[in-house]
Amino acid sequence: MFDRVAQFLRLCLFGVLSLAMLPAVADAAGRKLALVVGNQAYTQLPGLNTPVDDAQAVSNALRDLGFEVTLLTDVGPAVFQAVLGTFTSQVDQADTVLFYYAGHAFQKDGVNHLVPVNARLADAKALDSETWRLDDIAKALKGKTNQLLLFIDACRDNPLPEAVRSVASDGGLAQFDGGAGTFVAFATAPGQVAWDKTDGALNSPFTAALLAHITKPGQNISDLMIKVRNDVETATSGKQTPWEQSSLREQFYFVPGAEPAVEEALPEFEVVADQNTALVPPPGITVIGQTVADTQLASLDSDTRSLNAALPENLALGVQTELDRIGCYGMRVDGDWGNGSRRAMAAYYDAKKVEPGEMEPTEAVYRALLAEPENTCEKAAVAVKAPTKSQPKASTKKAATTTKKATTTKKAAAPVAAAPVKKKPTCKFMVIAVVCS
Repeated sequence: MFDRVAQFLRLCLFGVLSLAMLPAVADAAGRKLALVVGNQAYTQLPGLNTPVDDAQAVSNALRDLGFEVTLLTDVGPAVFQAVLGTFTSQVDQADTVLFYYAGHAFQKDGVNHLVPVNARLADAKALDSETWRLDDIAKALKGKTNQLLLFIDACRDNPLPEAVRSVASDGGLAQFDGGAGTFVAFATAPGQVAWDKTDGALNSPFTAALLAHITKPGQNISDLMIKVRNDVETATSGKQTPWEQSSLREQFYFVPGAEPAVEEALPEFEVVADQNTALVPPPGITVIGQTVADTQLASLDSDTRSLNAALPENLALGVQTELDRIGCYGMRVDGDWGNGSRRAMAAYYDAKKVEPGEMEPTEAVYRALLAEPENTCEKAAVAVKAPTKSQPKASTKKAATTTKKATTTKKAAAPVAAAPVKKKPTCKFMVIAVVCS
Protein backbone atom coordinates (compact mmCIF):
# COMPACT_ATOMS: atom_id res chain seq x y z
CA MET A 1 0.00 0.00 0.00
CA PHE A 2 2.70 2.47 1.05
CA ASP A 3 4.74 1.59 -2.04
CA ARG A 4 1.83 2.71 -4.21
CA VAL A 5 1.46 5.92 -2.20
CA ALA A 6 5.17 6.62 -2.53
CA GLN A 7 5.04 6.08 -6.28
CA PHE A 8 2.01 8.38 -6.57
CA LEU A 9 3.68 11.13 -4.58
CA ARG A 10 6.82 10.92 -6.67
CA LEU A 11 4.77 11.28 -9.86
CA CYS A 12 2.90 14.29 -8.40
CA LEU A 13 6.13 15.97 -7.32
CA PHE A 14 7.71 15.34 -10.71
CA GLY A 15 4.71 16.97 -12.41
CA VAL A 16 4.82 20.02 -10.14
CA LEU A 17 8.53 20.52 -10.70
CA SER A 18 8.15 20.05 -14.45
CA LEU A 19 5.56 22.85 -14.58
CA ALA A 20 7.48 25.16 -12.27
CA MET A 21 10.77 24.78 -14.09
CA LEU A 22 9.70 25.48 -17.65
CA PRO A 23 12.28 27.66 -19.44
CA ALA A 24 11.76 31.33 -18.77
CA VAL A 25 12.75 32.32 -22.29
CA ALA A 26 11.51 31.28 -25.66
CA ASP A 27 13.82 29.28 -27.83
CA ALA A 28 15.40 31.41 -30.54
CA ALA A 29 14.38 28.84 -33.12
CA GLY A 30 13.31 29.61 -36.66
CA ARG A 31 15.29 30.84 -39.61
CA LYS A 32 17.77 33.64 -38.88
CA LEU A 33 19.42 35.67 -41.65
CA ALA A 34 22.27 38.18 -41.35
CA LEU A 35 23.73 40.65 -43.86
CA VAL A 36 27.13 41.90 -42.65
CA VAL A 37 29.04 44.74 -44.37
CA GLY A 38 32.52 46.07 -43.55
CA ASN A 39 33.89 48.99 -45.60
CA GLN A 40 37.46 50.02 -44.87
CA ALA A 41 39.60 50.63 -47.98
CA TYR A 42 38.00 53.87 -49.20
CA THR A 43 39.48 55.11 -52.46
CA GLN A 44 38.42 58.78 -52.32
CA LEU A 45 37.85 59.27 -48.59
CA PRO A 46 39.98 58.68 -45.49
CA GLY A 47 40.52 54.97 -44.86
CA LEU A 48 39.61 53.16 -41.65
CA ASN A 49 41.45 50.53 -39.60
CA THR A 50 39.06 47.85 -38.35
CA PRO A 51 35.75 47.53 -40.30
CA VAL A 52 36.81 44.45 -42.30
CA ASP A 53 38.11 42.66 -39.20
CA ASP A 54 34.97 43.76 -37.35
CA ALA A 55 32.65 42.40 -40.05
CA GLN A 56 34.51 39.10 -40.32
CA ALA A 57 34.47 38.57 -36.54
CA VAL A 58 30.76 39.38 -36.31
CA SER A 59 30.03 37.02 -39.21
CA ASN A 60 31.84 34.15 -37.49
CA ALA A 61 30.01 34.78 -34.22
CA LEU A 62 26.61 34.91 -35.92
CA ARG A 63 27.27 31.67 -37.84
CA ASP A 64 28.08 29.97 -34.55
CA LEU A 65 24.74 31.25 -33.24
CA GLY A 66 22.77 29.69 -36.10
CA PHE A 67 22.48 32.63 -38.51
CA GLU A 68 22.76 32.24 -42.28
CA VAL A 69 25.33 34.97 -42.95
CA THR A 70 26.05 36.97 -46.10
CA LEU A 71 29.35 38.87 -45.69
CA LEU A 72 30.42 41.83 -47.85
CA THR A 73 33.71 43.71 -47.45
CA ASP A 74 34.89 46.87 -49.23
CA VAL A 75 31.92 46.96 -51.60
CA GLY A 76 30.58 49.63 -53.92
CA PRO A 77 26.96 50.42 -54.85
CA ALA A 78 26.58 47.92 -57.71
CA VAL A 79 27.66 44.86 -55.73
CA PHE A 80 25.74 45.91 -52.66
CA GLN A 81 22.48 46.50 -54.52
CA ALA A 82 22.76 43.15 -56.31
CA VAL A 83 23.40 41.24 -53.09
CA LEU A 84 20.71 43.18 -51.23
CA GLY A 85 18.16 42.23 -53.89
CA THR A 86 18.95 38.53 -53.54
CA PHE A 87 19.03 38.74 -49.76
CA THR A 88 15.69 40.54 -49.41
CA SER A 89 13.93 37.85 -51.45
CA GLN A 90 14.37 35.55 -48.43
CA VAL A 91 13.34 37.80 -45.55
CA ASP A 92 9.67 36.79 -45.56
CA GLN A 93 10.74 33.21 -44.79
CA ALA A 94 12.89 34.29 -41.82
CA ASP A 95 11.92 34.86 -38.20
CA THR A 96 14.87 37.17 -37.51
CA VAL A 97 16.87 39.38 -39.88
CA LEU A 98 20.06 41.13 -38.75
CA PHE A 99 22.01 43.87 -40.55
CA TYR A 100 25.49 44.88 -39.36
CA TYR A 101 27.47 47.72 -40.93
CA ALA A 102 30.97 48.97 -40.12
CA GLY A 103 32.38 51.89 -42.09
CA HIS A 104 31.84 55.56 -42.89
CA ALA A 105 28.40 57.14 -42.43
CA PHE A 106 26.88 60.59 -41.97
CA GLN A 107 23.49 62.25 -41.55
CA LYS A 108 21.83 64.75 -43.87
CA ASP A 109 18.50 66.37 -43.05
CA GLY A 110 17.92 63.82 -40.30
CA VAL A 111 18.53 60.85 -42.63
CA ASN A 112 21.45 58.47 -42.08
CA HIS A 113 23.60 57.58 -45.09
CA LEU A 114 26.07 54.66 -45.29
CA VAL A 115 29.07 55.22 -47.57
CA PRO A 116 30.37 52.76 -50.24
CA VAL A 117 34.16 52.42 -50.63
CA ASN A 118 34.27 54.17 -54.03
CA ALA A 119 32.10 57.17 -53.11
CA ARG A 120 33.59 60.58 -53.96
CA LEU A 121 30.97 62.84 -52.35
CA ALA A 122 32.27 65.77 -54.38
CA ASP A 123 29.03 67.79 -54.28
CA ALA A 124 25.69 67.98 -52.51
CA LYS A 125 23.93 65.85 -55.12
CA ALA A 126 26.44 63.04 -54.62
CA LEU A 127 25.57 62.85 -50.92
CA ASP A 128 22.30 61.24 -51.99
CA SER A 129 23.20 59.50 -55.24
CA GLU A 130 26.44 57.83 -54.10
CA THR A 131 25.33 56.56 -50.69
CA TRP A 132 22.86 54.09 -49.16
CA ARG A 133 20.05 55.42 -46.98
CA LEU A 134 19.69 53.40 -43.80
CA ASP A 135 15.90 53.74 -43.81
CA ASP A 136 15.75 52.27 -47.34
CA ILE A 137 17.86 49.30 -46.25
CA ALA A 138 15.68 48.72 -43.19
CA LYS A 139 12.51 48.88 -45.26
CA ALA A 140 13.91 46.30 -47.70
CA LEU A 141 14.95 43.94 -44.89
CA LYS A 142 11.74 44.16 -42.88
CA GLY A 143 9.51 41.26 -43.84
CA LYS A 144 5.87 40.73 -42.99
CA THR A 145 6.39 39.22 -39.53
CA ASN A 146 10.12 39.06 -38.79
CA GLN A 147 12.15 40.86 -36.16
CA LEU A 148 14.75 43.24 -37.62
CA LEU A 149 17.98 43.88 -35.72
CA LEU A 150 20.30 46.68 -36.91
CA PHE A 151 23.84 47.19 -35.58
CA ILE A 152 25.59 50.27 -37.01
CA ASP A 153 29.27 50.72 -36.06
CA ALA A 154 29.84 53.89 -38.05
CA CYS A 155 30.54 57.62 -37.78
CA ARG A 156 34.10 56.93 -36.66
CA ASP A 157 35.22 60.28 -38.07
CA ASN A 158 33.89 62.80 -40.55
CA PRO A 159 34.28 61.41 -44.10
CA LEU A 160 32.89 64.46 -45.88
CA PRO A 161 35.09 66.69 -48.05
CA GLU A 162 35.29 70.33 -47.01
CA ALA A 163 33.13 71.39 -49.98
CA VAL A 164 30.02 69.59 -48.70
CA ARG A 165 30.42 69.71 -44.92
CA SER A 166 28.00 72.62 -44.69
CA VAL A 167 25.29 70.53 -46.38
CA ALA A 168 25.48 67.47 -44.11
CA SER A 169 26.09 67.12 -40.41
CA ASP A 170 29.55 66.25 -39.16
CA GLY A 171 28.28 65.53 -35.64
CA GLY A 172 27.39 61.86 -35.87
CA LEU A 173 24.28 60.01 -36.96
CA ALA A 174 20.63 60.90 -36.41
CA GLN A 175 18.03 59.06 -34.37
CA PHE A 176 16.35 56.33 -36.36
CA ASP A 177 12.86 54.84 -36.29
CA GLY A 178 12.68 51.51 -38.08
CA GLY A 179 9.02 50.88 -37.28
CA ALA A 180 7.37 48.13 -35.25
CA GLY A 181 9.39 44.99 -34.63
CA THR A 182 12.75 46.72 -35.09
CA PHE A 183 15.79 47.03 -32.83
CA VAL A 184 18.62 49.41 -33.77
CA ALA A 185 21.93 49.85 -31.97
CA PHE A 186 24.45 52.56 -32.85
CA ALA A 187 28.08 52.50 -31.78
CA THR A 188 27.56 55.93 -30.22
CA ALA A 189 24.73 58.24 -29.24
CA PRO A 190 23.04 60.49 -31.83
CA GLY A 191 25.20 63.47 -32.67
CA GLN A 192 28.41 61.91 -31.32
CA VAL A 193 31.44 60.41 -33.05
CA ALA A 194 32.61 56.82 -32.48
CA TRP A 195 36.19 55.63 -32.09
CA ASP A 196 37.74 53.50 -34.83
CA LYS A 197 39.85 51.49 -32.38
CA THR A 198 41.80 51.75 -29.15
CA ASP A 199 45.55 51.14 -28.93
CA GLY A 200 46.50 47.58 -29.87
CA ALA A 201 42.90 46.45 -30.44
CA LEU A 202 41.88 44.35 -33.44
CA ASN A 203 38.30 45.61 -33.35
CA SER A 204 36.49 48.85 -32.65
CA PRO A 205 35.37 49.39 -29.03
CA PHE A 206 31.72 48.80 -29.95
CA THR A 207 32.26 45.59 -31.92
CA ALA A 208 34.76 44.24 -29.38
CA ALA A 209 32.18 44.69 -26.60
CA LEU A 210 29.44 43.16 -28.74
CA LEU A 211 31.56 40.07 -29.46
CA ALA A 212 32.45 39.73 -25.77
CA HIS A 213 28.82 39.40 -24.64
CA ILE A 214 26.74 38.17 -27.59
CA THR A 215 27.20 34.46 -26.78
CA LYS A 216 26.04 34.57 -23.14
CA PRO A 217 23.09 32.16 -22.62
CA GLY A 218 19.79 33.50 -21.33
CA GLN A 219 20.66 37.16 -21.94
CA ASN A 220 18.11 39.27 -23.79
CA ILE A 221 19.19 41.90 -26.28
CA SER A 222 18.42 44.80 -23.90
CA ASP A 223 20.68 43.38 -21.19
CA LEU A 224 23.32 42.69 -23.85
CA MET A 225 23.40 46.36 -24.81
CA ILE A 226 23.78 47.44 -21.17
CA LYS A 227 26.96 45.38 -20.95
CA VAL A 228 28.17 46.67 -24.33
CA ARG A 229 27.54 50.26 -23.26
CA ASN A 230 29.45 49.84 -20.01
CA ASP A 231 32.42 48.21 -21.76
CA VAL A 232 32.62 50.90 -24.46
CA GLU A 233 32.45 53.75 -21.97
CA THR A 234 35.25 52.11 -19.98
CA ALA A 235 37.41 51.52 -23.08
CA THR A 236 36.99 55.11 -24.31
CA SER A 237 37.17 56.82 -20.90
CA GLY A 238 33.55 57.92 -21.25
CA LYS A 239 34.01 59.56 -24.66
CA GLN A 240 31.72 57.12 -26.50
CA THR A 241 28.32 55.86 -25.35
CA PRO A 242 26.47 53.27 -27.49
CA TRP A 243 22.77 53.95 -27.97
CA GLU A 244 19.85 51.76 -28.95
CA GLN A 245 16.16 52.06 -29.73
CA SER A 246 13.68 49.18 -29.69
CA SER A 247 10.13 48.59 -30.89
CA LEU A 248 10.38 44.79 -30.62
CA ARG A 249 7.15 43.01 -29.71
CA GLU A 250 9.03 40.40 -27.67
CA GLN A 251 12.50 40.04 -26.22
CA PHE A 252 15.18 38.54 -28.44
CA TYR A 253 17.87 36.17 -27.18
CA PHE A 254 20.95 35.36 -29.27
CA VAL A 255 21.44 32.31 -27.01
CA PRO A 256 18.36 31.06 -25.12
CA GLY A 257 18.77 30.01 -21.51
CA ALA A 258 19.48 26.31 -21.00
CA GLU A 259 16.49 24.24 -19.88
CA PRO A 260 17.04 22.99 -16.32
CA ALA A 261 17.54 19.27 -15.84
CA VAL A 262 14.42 18.20 -13.92
CA GLU A 263 15.96 14.90 -12.90
CA GLU A 264 18.75 16.65 -11.00
CA ALA A 265 16.27 18.93 -9.24
CA LEU A 266 14.17 16.12 -7.70
CA PRO A 267 14.90 15.92 -3.97
CA GLU A 268 15.23 12.66 -2.11
CA PHE A 269 12.36 12.03 0.29
CA GLU A 270 10.67 9.20 2.15
CA VAL A 271 6.96 8.57 2.69
CA VAL A 272 6.13 8.53 6.39
CA ALA A 273 4.32 5.43 7.64
CA ASP A 274 2.68 6.88 10.72
CA GLN A 275 0.09 9.66 10.68
CA ASN A 276 1.53 11.02 13.94
CA THR A 277 5.09 11.14 12.62
CA ALA A 278 6.49 14.66 12.68
CA LEU A 279 7.36 16.09 9.29
CA VAL A 280 11.01 17.17 9.11
CA PRO A 281 11.55 18.71 5.66
CA PRO A 282 14.92 18.77 3.93
CA PRO A 283 16.50 22.17 3.17
CA GLY A 284 14.60 24.14 0.52
CA ILE A 285 11.22 22.49 1.25
CA THR A 286 8.50 23.97 3.45
CA VAL A 287 5.84 21.64 4.87
CA ILE A 288 2.36 22.92 5.75
CA GLY A 289 1.31 21.07 8.92
CA GLN A 290 3.38 19.54 11.69
CA THR A 291 2.33 15.92 11.20
CA VAL A 292 0.78 13.85 8.47
CA ALA A 293 -2.54 13.93 10.31
CA ASP A 294 -2.47 17.76 10.36
CA THR A 295 -1.69 18.09 6.67
CA GLN A 296 -4.50 18.30 4.14
CA LEU A 297 -4.38 17.65 0.41
CA ALA A 298 -4.43 20.74 -1.79
CA SER A 299 -4.44 21.15 -5.55
CA LEU A 300 -2.53 23.43 -7.88
CA ASP A 301 -5.05 25.33 -9.98
CA SER A 302 -4.54 27.22 -13.22
CA ASP A 303 -3.86 30.46 -11.34
CA THR A 304 -0.74 29.09 -9.63
CA ARG A 305 2.01 31.61 -10.35
CA SER A 306 5.56 30.65 -11.27
CA LEU A 307 8.53 33.02 -11.13
CA ASN A 308 9.96 31.04 -14.05
CA ALA A 309 6.96 31.76 -16.28
CA ALA A 310 7.75 32.67 -19.88
CA LEU A 311 7.88 36.38 -20.65
CA PRO A 312 4.76 37.82 -22.31
CA GLU A 313 5.08 38.87 -25.94
CA ASN A 314 4.17 42.43 -24.93
CA LEU A 315 6.36 43.06 -21.88
CA ALA A 316 4.79 46.46 -21.18
CA LEU A 317 1.33 44.86 -21.13
CA GLY A 318 2.59 42.12 -18.81
CA VAL A 319 4.09 44.62 -16.34
CA GLN A 320 0.89 46.69 -16.39
CA THR A 321 -1.17 43.54 -15.74
CA GLU A 322 0.97 42.65 -12.71
CA LEU A 323 0.84 46.22 -11.38
CA ASP A 324 -2.95 46.10 -11.71
CA ARG A 325 -3.09 42.71 -9.94
CA ILE A 326 -1.19 44.00 -6.90
CA GLY A 327 -3.25 47.19 -6.72
CA CYS A 328 -0.67 49.70 -7.93
CA TYR A 329 -2.22 50.48 -11.34
CA GLY A 330 -5.49 52.37 -11.65
CA MET A 331 -5.74 52.94 -15.39
CA ARG A 332 -6.66 50.92 -18.45
CA VAL A 333 -4.26 48.04 -19.10
CA ASP A 334 -3.40 48.55 -22.77
CA GLY A 335 0.33 47.87 -23.17
CA ASP A 336 1.03 51.56 -23.88
CA TRP A 337 3.86 52.46 -21.50
CA GLY A 338 3.81 56.11 -20.54
CA ASN A 339 3.92 58.46 -17.57
CA GLY A 340 0.90 56.83 -15.97
CA SER A 341 2.66 53.48 -15.98
CA ARG A 342 5.77 55.07 -14.50
CA ARG A 343 3.66 56.61 -11.72
CA ALA A 344 2.33 53.12 -11.01
CA MET A 345 5.91 51.86 -10.72
CA ALA A 346 6.66 54.74 -8.33
CA ALA A 347 3.63 53.72 -6.25
CA TYR A 348 4.93 50.17 -6.14
CA TYR A 349 8.37 51.25 -4.89
CA ASP A 350 6.70 53.53 -2.35
CA ALA A 351 4.53 50.64 -1.11
CA LYS A 352 7.64 48.49 -0.73
CA LYS A 353 9.40 51.36 1.08
CA VAL A 354 12.46 51.13 -1.15
CA GLU A 355 14.35 53.62 -3.29
CA PRO A 356 12.79 53.95 -6.77
CA GLY A 357 14.51 51.68 -9.27
CA GLU A 358 13.84 50.78 -12.89
CA MET A 359 10.79 52.65 -14.24
CA GLU A 360 10.61 50.89 -17.62
CA PRO A 361 9.03 47.46 -18.39
CA THR A 362 12.06 45.15 -18.14
CA GLU A 363 12.28 41.42 -17.53
CA ALA A 364 13.65 42.01 -14.02
CA VAL A 365 10.70 44.28 -13.14
CA TYR A 366 8.18 41.76 -14.50
CA ARG A 367 9.61 38.86 -12.51
CA ALA A 368 9.80 40.96 -9.33
CA LEU A 369 6.11 41.85 -9.67
CA LEU A 370 5.20 38.19 -10.20
CA ALA A 371 6.42 37.46 -6.68
CA GLU A 372 4.31 40.19 -5.04
CA PRO A 373 1.02 39.40 -3.28
CA GLU A 374 -2.25 40.96 -4.35
CA ASN A 375 -3.16 44.40 -2.99
CA THR A 376 0.48 45.26 -2.27
CA CYS A 377 -0.20 48.96 -2.69
CA GLU A 378 -3.49 48.93 -0.70
CA LYS A 379 -1.95 46.99 2.17
CA ALA A 380 0.89 49.47 2.39
CA ALA A 381 -1.57 52.37 2.50
CA VAL A 382 -3.72 51.02 5.38
CA ALA A 383 -2.49 51.81 8.90
CA VAL A 384 -3.39 49.30 11.61
CA LYS A 385 -5.07 51.08 14.52
CA ALA A 386 -4.42 49.91 18.05
CA PRO A 387 -7.59 49.08 20.05
CA THR A 388 -8.77 51.82 22.46
CA LYS A 389 -10.17 51.36 25.96
CA SER A 390 -13.71 51.80 24.69
CA GLN A 391 -13.02 49.35 21.91
CA PRO A 392 -12.75 45.77 23.24
CA LYS A 393 -10.44 43.39 21.46
CA ALA A 394 -13.34 41.41 20.03
CA SER A 395 -11.28 39.60 17.47
CA THR A 396 -8.79 38.44 20.09
CA LYS A 397 -11.51 37.18 22.41
CA LYS A 398 -13.27 35.49 19.56
CA ALA A 399 -10.08 33.78 18.53
CA ALA A 400 -9.48 32.69 22.10
CA THR A 401 -13.03 31.36 22.42
CA THR A 402 -12.72 29.52 19.17
CA THR A 403 -9.43 28.01 20.25
CA LYS A 404 -10.84 26.95 23.59
CA LYS A 405 -13.89 25.44 21.94
CA ALA A 406 -11.77 23.61 19.44
CA THR A 407 -9.60 22.28 22.25
CA THR A 408 -12.64 21.10 24.21
CA THR A 409 -14.05 19.39 21.14
CA LYS A 410 -10.77 17.69 20.50
CA LYS A 411 -10.61 16.42 24.09
CA ALA A 412 -14.19 15.15 23.95
CA ALA A 413 -13.42 13.29 20.80
CA ALA A 414 -10.40 11.55 22.32
CA PRO A 415 -10.98 7.78 22.50
CA VAL A 416 -11.36 6.02 25.84
CA ALA A 417 -8.57 3.60 26.62
CA ALA A 418 -9.32 0.34 24.87
CA ALA A 419 -7.59 -2.74 23.62
CA PRO A 420 -5.33 -2.08 20.64
CA VAL A 421 -7.09 -2.63 17.37
CA LYS A 422 -5.17 -3.33 14.19
CA LYS A 423 -6.29 -0.73 11.69
CA LYS A 424 -5.68 -0.35 8.00
CA PRO A 425 -3.15 2.37 7.28
CA THR A 426 -4.69 5.76 6.64
CA CYS A 427 -3.08 7.60 3.74
CA LYS A 428 -3.06 11.33 3.79
CA PHE A 429 -0.98 13.73 1.78
CA MET A 430 1.27 16.57 2.60
CA VAL A 431 1.48 19.87 0.73
CA ILE A 432 4.97 21.01 0.01
CA ALA A 433 6.23 24.24 -1.44
CA VAL A 434 9.34 23.67 -3.49
CA VAL A 435 11.80 26.56 -3.56
CA CYS A 436 14.10 26.18 -6.56
CA SER A 437 17.19 28.33 -6.70
